[in-house]
Amino acid sequence: MGTSLMRRLLGLLVLGTVCTAQAEIKKGLQTHVIVLTYHDVIESRDAKALWFDCTTNELEDQLNWMQKQGVHFISLDQLNAYLMKGSALPSKPVAITFADNYQGFWDRAYPVLRARRVPVAMFVHTGYVGDKAHGRPKMDWDELRTLDREGLVTIGSQTVTHPADIGRLSLQSQKDELSKSKAELEHRLGHRVPYLAYPNGKFSNTSMRLAAEAGYTMAFSEVTRPADLSPSIFAVNRYVHTKYRRAVKALGNERSLKVKR
Repeated sequence: MGTSLMRRLLGLLVLGTVCTAQAEIKKGLQTHVIVLTYHDVIESRDAKALWFDCTTNELEDQLNWMQKQGVHFISLDQLNAYLMKGSALPSKPVAITFADNYQGFWDRAYPVLRARRVPVAMFVHTGYVGDKAHGRPKMDWDELRTLDREGLVTIGSQTVTHPADIGRLSLQSQKDELSKSKAELEHRLGHRVPYLAYPNGKFSNTSMRLAAEAGYTMAFSEVTRPADLSPSIFAVNRYVHTKYRRAVKALGNERSLKVKR
């Protein structure tokens, strides 16, 4: 394990003590579970493509490869029930998430996922819903409501403005980013929104505490480890999708990857 990763994990172990007053990850989980995070899905790679983009063909190839490895795709509700209660999961469980509410999800990813009945989550920064003027276009509220209503996509919060590192904001700014995005999503969708992804996977112990106080029940980082080895339910590990093969390989290493939380 690299020095930087070790430092990150040790830091998160400390952060995990912040939320012990709330419900926490169940001890002694015997099965690894993986969470992947995707971003935009593009038609093809060109000079404007970013390293974390995924083309439609790449997405299909990755889903095909994972299914050939015996992966079973699960929802965030299933993930949460396993982490908190040890509820049963299928073998080789993988939860897929998407970040940033890109229009490319609606145009290219969702048709693929819907045809395969793969449950996923979409994390939304509410200040840019429907924005076509700043960077890549984002889905609008009608599209998000359709995704939500059809039931395959779990909509979660990714704050209001997607700060580079929410943990560096003032206390009030962090509260606003977390609570206002949650309230907006719940108002627009008409139901509770319990899940959060920290933008860029960056946060602080204060961010974790405020997420719990705002009413979230699970929040995601971008530490590349199995989710069951997360230091806290408010710092659940996720692999960036480019590491999907490494992530799936970890599903078969129940013993060698175990660490004490």
